[in-house]
Amino acid sequence: MSGNDTIAAVSTALGEGGIGIIRISGEKAAEILGKIFAAPGSERRHDMVFSDKTMYYGHIIDPASAETVDEALVVFMKGPRSYTGEDVCEIQCHGGGVPLRRILDIVCGLGAEPAQPGEFTKRAFLNGRIDLAQAGAVIDLIRSKTERGYHAAKEQAEGRLSERVRAAREILLGVLAEIAACIDYPEYDGTGKTLDSELVKTASIVTELLEGAKTGQLVRDGVRAVIVGKPNTGKSSLFNALVREDAAIVTATPGTTRDSIEVWLDVLGVPVLLSDTAGIRDGAGDVEELGIKRAKEQYRKADVSIFLLDGSETLSEEDQTVAKLLDPEKKHIIVINKTDLPQAFSEQKAKEILPVAFSENEILELSLLNDENSKEAVTRIEKALKDFVFGGLSSGSSLFVTKARHKALLEKAFGEIEEARSVLSKGEAPEFAEINIRAAWNALGEVTGETAAEDIIDRVFEEFCVGK
Repeated sequence: MSGNDTIAAVSTALGEGGIGIIRISGEKAAEILGKIFAAPGSERRHDMVFSDKTMYYGHIIDPASAETVDEALVVFMKGPRSYTGEDVCEIQCHGGGVPLRRILDIVCGLGAEPAQPGEFTKRAFLNGRIDLAQAGAVIDLIRSKTERGYHAAKEQAEGRLSERVRAAREILLGVLAEIAACIDYPEYDGTGKTLDSELVKTASIVTELLEGAKTGQLVRDGVRAVIVGKPNTGKSSLFNALVREDAAIVTATPGTTRDSIEVWLDVLGVPVLLSDTAGIRDGAGDVEELGIKRAKEQYRKADVSIFLLDGSETLSEEDQTVAKLLDPEKKHIIVINKTDLPQAFSEQKAKEILPVAFSENEILELSLLNDENSKEAVTRIEKALKDFVFGGLSSGSSLFVTKARHKALLEKAFGEIEEARSVLSKGEAPEFAEINIRAAWNALGEVTGETAAEDIIDRVFEEFCVGK
């Protein structure tokens, strides 16, 4: 990409829509717009001057044929006070694929280059309007699945993460300056104790950011939850109750569900990919066995499982077969269904087959035939899913680190700071800690892009769509 090129792309989603937008960015943006736009009641003028951030009504004209292509609203935004930091024009026309493609072809024929994925946002970064953390948050804003996810992305896009990272880097820069003074002026009274207190401040900022990293990634990417159990325990009924519509077939015949069904849910602000799976049992037929294999694969990929037991039947070998599959490292929600019928086992008996310890108040009981009981149980399951994500954190006040790359860089910075503190605590000369402190400073700089290599920057924009 050459920053001198003028680029153009359709910035709205493909398909039919009331309005579609073509965005143009670069030094030729206004010139190109002037060649194709005609205001009503006036002749087209190539030297038309567009006022900054003013909307104009008119028509898009093909300069080669003088044909009117579409009715449009256009706006010109003078750089650097624009999205990309360059001169930007946006054309709002009818949202069908034909007018959008036609106008884009005309614009490119007049000297604009087709934009690459994420190129508008990349130019905003390269022109210093936003940093790399803010740029990466843009795609999260677009793809956010819940309001909480949108809020987390918005905070990063507004620069809250960058502010905290820069504050930590500023402290480290002061420490490096102190060390340089100690090296250049041996008589300078810089003490290891003072340096350590500054490193503690930095570590505290990094620790605070890391605290919400796991939560942030789940809020961004979502939680995979799977309902497991033997056939005919009511898995599909529970799935429908959580989805709040009949998404899965429900019958009294064991083995009805032969394949996994997945639905994205907004569970108290947490994006949850919920899977209903085939009942797991031995001796199933070939088709059902394939469903069971897929159920086990879904469980393997899941973050949380909802293990459903039929309280009206004694615990069977099939229940124990499913229980043995449960990974003690995973989160499990244990649910006993069919409490409207006489119960065949106690909660204590259920606990005995589980591979992890559960208190009795952690085992949920419900009857999916009883609307009131079902709603209460669904509410408790949703709360358990929310608690898995947020734990003791307050989503309203916590700044969530949502990207694995940022988490890894923060962990690297923290490790280097702790290593520097260890060196100083042993009474070593401060310059021996300098390499660790500088490594921490560089790692934090990669978050905002100040020390990021070009290939890292390119990778950030790979997941963007064209037009953003």
